[in-house]
Amino acid sequence: MIVNLKSQTDLSGFYIVYEGSTNLEKPGWYGISHLLEHLCCKAFDHLQEEFDRDSIDWNAYTSSNEIVFYMTGLDEKINKWKYKFLELLSEFKITKEEFENERKIVLEEYSDYFNKQTDSHILNLNRKLFNDYDPIGLKSDLENLKFLDIINFWELQYMRPSKIINVSKKNKFDNNLVDFTKRDSGRKLLMGNYDTPLELNNDFKGKCSIAIVSPVIDENFGYVNYINSMLSVGLKSPLYQEVREKRGLVYSIHCYLSRINKQSVNAIATQTSDKNFDTLVGVVGDVINTPDKYLTKERFDVINDFYKVRKVKKEILRYNSVNEWIDPKGWSVYDILDTVDYDKIREVYDQYFNFDNFYISNDKTEFKK
Repeated sequence: MIVNLKSQTDLSGFYIVYEGSTNLEKPGWYGISHLLEHLCCKAFDHLQEEFDRDSIDWNAYTSSNEIVFYMTGLDEKINKWKYKFLELLSEFKITKEEFENERKIVLEEYSDYFNKQTDSHILNLNRKLFNDYDPIGLKSDLENLKFLDIINFWELQYMRPSKIINVSKKNKFDNNLVDFTKRDSGRKLLMGNYDTPLELNNDFKGKCSIAIVSPVIDENFGYVNYINSMLSVGLKSPLYQEVREKRGLVYSIHCYLSRINKQSVNAIATQTSDKNFDTLVGVVGDVINTPDKYLTKERFDVINDFYKVRKVKKEILRYNSVNEWIDPKGWSVYDILDTVDYDKIREVYDQYFNFDNFYISNDKTEFKK
């Protein structure tokens, strides 16, 4: 699939999307998609100085549902490099030495994940609740992957991209890109049941990280994202006001929805002192369970105006705002912005935001509901 979008400025973007990630992995290969992303990036090492001269920003990321490679820069420079960028990804040539070295880097990244208290709790909750895991994978699998495993996984799943998003000032359909998306349709879902181990780092002293999550398993993603914004976006948001401004319990607190294959987890994440844990959970619970006080029509209108202005900014900065073409339809607030109303928000809120149904993970109590 080729998606051509018009840029309103001289800045352009080029995105290459390979659909499938953790949902294409089998036991023993958990983390292979993310490692593959790292190895694919090795293809550009010899071009980095030229990219620097042309001020090309490029990177890649692995989510639970896709691997994305992208580059942004001036329109003329993106047009100069996009075919080479795509060609090098399609060839995928690595050595065993590169594989071993990049595996070490990814294992260091893995360690960093579990040195971040709040992140580690959310990862562990996902493992416990859904028998699922972050694209970073499992340490034991990463340590035992073979060079041929990577080659076989690439050939099985990623010979051709599933989607190319071309953001250009000229916005012309590029026939030269079509051949790169022709692919076999025989991709196989390899994921099986796996007893994913939990990992906790208890080396932190005096601080307590907290993850409060609830599963979201239907098509109300956009509405849940909207509600998260009502709760935690801005200095006047209910959670920020109650836990930071009024009580000084935290430095920051935020809500976000994480997509895991075809389901999602809604999370409230923050960090506080050990002695404040019970107080903080009590305050968050009070905010969540008192929507008439905190989830008001006035707050709905503020967030609605906020996103309408953001939508205009997104169009101007289209070159690096293409997530609606990567995420499933209905995931983004922008998918529902023209039709959302307060009654629907309250309906979805009542379905998902009962604090008694949230799971809590922290440094003192591994899990509780």
